Amino acid sequence: MLRRLVVIVVAVLWLVVVAGLSIAQDAKPWERQGTKAGAEIIGPDGGKMVWVPAGEFYMGAADLGQTVHHVRITKGFWLSKCTVTNAQYRSYCQGAGAEFPKESDQADNHPVIGVTWIETEAYSNHYGLSLPTEAQWEYAARGPQARQYPWGNEWDPKKCCNWSNRGPGDKTFPVGSFPPGASWCGALDMAGNVFQWCQDWYSDAYYANSPDADPSGPDNGEARVQRGGSWYGDSSTCRSAGRSSNDPTYRFNDFGFRCSRTP
Repeated sequence: MLRRLVVIVVAVLWLVVVAGLSIAQDAKPWERQGTKAGAEIIGPDGGKMVWVPAGEFYMGAADLGQTVHHVRITKGFWLSKCTVTNAQYRSYCQGAGAEFPKESDQADNHPVIGVTWIETEAYSNHYGLSLPTEAQWEYAARGPQARQYPWGNEWDPKKCCNWSNRGPGDKTFPVGSFPPGASWCGALDMAGNVFQWCQDWYSDAYYANSPDADPSGPDNGEARVQRGGSWYGDSSTCRSAGRSSNDPTYRFNDFGFRCSRTP
């Protein structure tokens, strides 16, 4: 009888331990790999993230004067489904003692704007995240088929916020306002609304010497990469291969960002 009781107690304790481990893992899903492209979780900053599986594509566009080159993304990663909102950034500022940008005066569900690269890096680090590399960003926007726009190869101004389709106050739309403009992995607003800071230093010549696997940009530079176009962009600036850059200390009313996490 005593032996049977001991066995039962041990079994119960084991189930408790296993359940505890499962709960702990579920509490931080961004630390695990996703199951398929577009799988969704809630990230550590409270925003949705989508899974971008490992893969390969041809980065760059010849008609934009870029060196087209083969790139392999060897590790899947989580990417913010939308750019960081005013609500998310305000919550961060309150917790971290950071200053909320005065340029970002639209509603809570609009993208935060007027943030410098340095500030977006601080936000990402605060939550154990990072800014996506330029290659990760373009892969998430274009996919293995290297589309010209997140939704396909034809420009459609109704599928994103741009100069001919501006939001309230002639600026941004709330994030996620254009589901038909989603990329292959479910990321929204990869074209228009706000320029998005990336991790890399910028160099015009980098593509010519970029490594095949997981390129992370030059070792140094004067400006950081920005991608995606913005609310005053057009069919050219909103191209998924389009590149821009700015001083990492500079802020403007169409600069925003999204985060990533590689498990």
